[in-house]
Order: sequence, then C-alpha cells, then structure tokens
Amino acid sequence: MNSLMNPLLDIHRQAGAEFQPYGEIEIVSTFGEVPAEYAAIRKGCGMMDLPQRGIIEVTGKDRLTFLNNLISNQVFDKQTKTGLAAGQGVYAFLLDAKSGRIVSDLNVIERGERTLIALDRRKVQPVIAALDKYRFAEQVKFADRSDGLHQIVLHGPRSGLPAMEPNQSQEIDLFDVDTIVRRDDIAGSPGQHLIIPADQARKVWMSLIARTEPRVRPIGWAAFNVARIEAGRPLFGIDFDESLLPHETGPLLNRAVSFTKGCYPGQEIVARMHARQQVARKIVGLRIDDDDALPIAGAKIYDDQQNEIGGITSSTISPVLSNAAVCLGIIKRPHFNVGTVVRVPAEGKVRTAKVVELPFILPAAP
Repeated sequence: MNSLMNPLLDIHRQAGAEFQPYGEIEIVSTFGEVPAEYAAIRKGCGMMDLPQRGIIEVTGKDRLTFLNNLISNQVFDKQTKTGLAAGQGVYAFLLDAKSGRIVSDLNVIERGERTLIALDRRKVQPVIAALDKYRFAEQVKFADRSDGLHQIVLHGPRSGLPAMEPNQSQEIDLFDVDTIVRRDDIAGSPGQHLIIPADQARKVWMSLIARTEPRVRPIGWAAFNVARIEAGRPLFGIDFDESLLPHETGPLLNRAVSFTKGCYPGQEIVARMHARQQVARKIVGLRIDDDDALPIAGAKIYDDQQNEIGGITSSTISPVLSNAAVCLGIIKRPHFNVGTVVRVPAEGKVRTAKVVELPFILPAAP
C-alpha cells in the first residue's frame, strides 16, 4: 500500500505501527500495546484508520427510488413516496439477481443532497458496475470517492463527539474540517465513523491524538477484532462472502433486509427462504469449553460422528469473558441451533464447543 492510497501511512510508520495484509493493501495491526488498545475501545476511546474502506457517492433526484429498487433494505417508502431524510441511514445487501447471493454489504448514508455508500474498498468498482447496469432513464449518477474521502473510526464510550442513534449521521466541524460522522457500534461500544477529505486526514488524526480530554489512543486491527467478535458482528470478506445468502448471515439478516419493501434483484429467493424458514447453513457464535484452546480461522467443525458440518471464520480470546475462547463460524443445519455441542480442533486436540446466542457480550450503553 502506498501513501497515495492512505494519507496516514507515514504517520503510522513513524509511530512504530505493525502492519498486516488486508486484501492487496496493508492495515495497522497494532501500535504495540494490544491490551491497552482493547481497553480504550471498552472504557475510553480508540481511534482506528480505515484505508480498507471505500465510498461511493450517489447523486441525482432519483437516487433513493433507484437504490430502493436494487438493495435489500428500504431507503424509499413507496406508499408515502418519501425517502430517507438527511441524517438517516441503513445497512443493506446488494444481491445477485439469479442466485440471491450477496454481492456486497453496504452502509447507506443519506445526506440530503447526496447519498454516500460506505463499503469494502475492493467492492467499490464492482458495485458501481452492478448498479449502473440497471440505470436507464433515471436521474442518478455514481462516483468513486474512495481517494478523495478518507475514513477513521472512534470506538469507545468517550469519543467526545455528539451522541447519535445507530445508523444516524450528521455533519460537524472537527478542527475546522467539514466531517460527516455516522454511528455504527461494530465493536460493541459506541462507534463514531468519520468521513473526511483525504487531504485533511492527517490534520484530524494528529489533532485527535493531541487532544487531552477525552484522550484518544490509536488502535489497530488486533484489538478491534477482539472487540467486534465479542460483539458478534460478522464482517464481509472475513466471515462471509459472495457464496452466502442473506438468511445465512445469522445476526446480520434483520439489520440488512426489509421483508416488506417490495421487489429488488434476488428478492424472490429471500422471500422464499423467509416463508419456508429453512436455512441450509448459518453464521453462529461458538464458545470453546477449554478456555486456553483457541481454534484458528479455517478450522473445520465436526459433529459427534466426526462428520464435517462447518468451519471457523473468526476467533479470539475474550478479556471480558474471563479469557474464554469464542468464535464465529458457519454451521450446517440442524447443528446451528443454540445449545448444540460440536467439536473443533484447537491447539493440537479436538475440543468441544457449544453454539451460543450472539452477541457474546451485551453492547455498551450509548
């Protein structure tokens, strides 16, 4: 990853950050103190750079009706003929029309004069191409703003920013920089996601670090990943991909899908699965019986007859659960029911684990 893709890269290197790959780029793994970074998420404020996230800007008077016809959640009410108001937003999926499988997940952010879509940077161009394929006479335009807009997130109860409800957004003046802030508690603590001009990212990052009250600690993926697994939040590209159907995403289904909004590509398959209530596999939470044994992502999951029934997608040792080993995984029916005991290899032995309710920990108060 070069500095053109991430205006904060040189700052991270100077701070002695350790990096890890994320697709074709690198992201910060840690600034050297993972326990302290994790504590900031839970008790203070941890600031994380998000060069792996992209932005699509959607403009034009037909943009909300157009998007509403293509994504899984509602952004325009056909009965009242009203779209999302400025400051509102939804989480949604874009689906393949034939298979109903997930092309990408999307965070839709309505700002009144334009709509922003935050998503995995690797999916920006494929999503624009998929949306543009359906554009005919509608007045709607798409633009990749991933290079011009940079994203940073503040995780924790003491960000010092204005309080909002989840999925809400607002524009604020942050150190004389026009900033869009949206709320998404992906790590189980209040999460304030900042969208700022890329040429002002350095100023905002350094100004937040210099702030003494409330204090902000830079954090990396290692600490964040512990917190978001505890929060039971599967991630696109890690816990699920283009092979899954919406009903197979477990805790994300009701966040991402409206079952009353009407037609969109893939909707018939979604409606059929919803009516039949039959899911072949699903993302679930697993708690390992041996707390010191952590399965790695990719480990297979077995039933008591040694039949392969799924796989681990993410795992961590949870500090707030007395260092219990907890995982996210995809398991075949009927083994994904809460309370089912399964077997997972970890630390050189086959361990028992139990399917549990997600999230592993209750979210912090706003």
